[in-house]
Amino acid sequence: MKTNVFNMNDLKTLSSFNHLACKRNRSGAVVLNSGDSNGYGIVLNLGRENVPVLSIDSKRQNITFLSRYAKRMICPDYKDFEEQFISFLAAVGRECKLKPVMFVSGDLQLMCVLRHRKKLEAYFHLPMAPIKVVEILVDKIRFYDTLRKFGIPHAKTDVPENMAEVRKISQKLDYPCILKPVQSTSFVAKFGNKCLKASSAEELVEVYRKVSCEEDDIIVQKELIGTERYLVNMYFDRDSNLKAACCYQKLRIQPIDFGNASSCFTVWEPGAVDLAVQCLKSIGYTGFAEAEIQRDHSDGKLKLVEINARSTTQNRLSARCGMNMEYMAYKEILGEKIKWIKPPKIKVIWVDIIREILAVFSFDGYLMKKKVSLGEVIRSVKGRREYAYLAWDDPKPFLSLLFTFMRTYVFRKKNLLTVLKIIKSS
Repeated sequence: MKTNVFNMNDLKTLSSFNHLACKRNRSGAVVLNSGDSNGYGIVLNLGRENVPVLSIDSKRQNITFLSRYAKRMICPDYKDFEEQFISFLAAVGRECKLKPVMFVSGDLQLMCVLRHRKKLEAYFHLPMAPIKVVEILVDKIRFYDTLRKFGIPHAKTDVPENMAEVRKISQKLDYPCILKPVQSTSFVAKFGNKCLKASSAEELVEVYRKVSCEEDDIIVQKELIGTERYLVNMYFDRDSNLKAACCYQKLRIQPIDFGNASSCFTVWEPGAVDLAVQCLKSIGYTGFAEAEIQRDHSDGKLKLVEINARSTTQNRLSARCGMNMEYMAYKEILGEKIKWIKPPKIKVIWVDIIREILAVFSFDGYLMKKKVSLGEVIRSVKGRREYAYLAWDDPKPFLSLLFTFMRTYVFRKKNLLTVLKIIKSS
């Protein structure tokens, strides 16, 4: 691809990005992201360290484009136009006077970049594990096979190939169980949750029938009983040595059964950390990773649920605790030695304000289902806090999200009355 594919705004952006990099005498960072809290956290964690940041996405609504810490560029959609996307990135790299470091916030984007690693490494530093290692974590069938191979505790898992196999295993399973995709970022959009629950053989067959119309490969797994859920954010150097680990416990999630964290707080649970490190060391992992571990109250054991092979949602929390893992990766790949950072003992609370409001006040949320009182919610978020989007030195992204949220949910009379009713009943 020739550089004349860029429009005038793109050329101005690249010129400004190059000017900052040369002025600060340091490589910039190119962040491929979709505007979620993960992508914004990468931008903020690097920008606050005076690293020039170029944020790239195919959607103009990306909230990182509003950040004072990032320049913005629109690219081809990697899902529909992979070759054009990679050629576009190569053209960006060719225009950079100092070779930039690339960061990626999503699984599909990451796999796309790794498939073309040889071409992109001519223009970018890529602080990511090899594709053969990343595939073990991204492909859930291979992931659970790896857990079995190394004897790492996890929920009993089956991967039926058709309805006949589902009917066969349905008579032998210990219910309740859950169904989830092997690889799909669209599952939540289709079904409203990361996984679906079945409490009987009949319900399993029915749920599988519904899901199999949308997904090719489906996992059937014993549901882990209990709400003690941990996340471990880690960074491994190029020799697979652990250099930082931040452990936190989920406080509330949204949706409240199998959703993502809306709030959590830092703890140090050695069993959860050891489980995550054991798995990643066994495959020679390098770079960012975040593991989810849950205590199964049916037997009291901690069990590994999944591992993300990238920077993740609570990356600002780790940075707040003195472990800016994005900046660690940036420094290491540019040749600077990094040291092990001792985990903090302080309790820091992380909140995604908008998701937390939905988790607590929605019709199927914590208050309505009487899982928590309003007073307990208020007390639980007191103390030292970090946020998914709110940043006092960079307010525009959060204000934009808040305006959209207020317009969509709060200023509709029906929704407002529902929230008031829930508060009154609590």
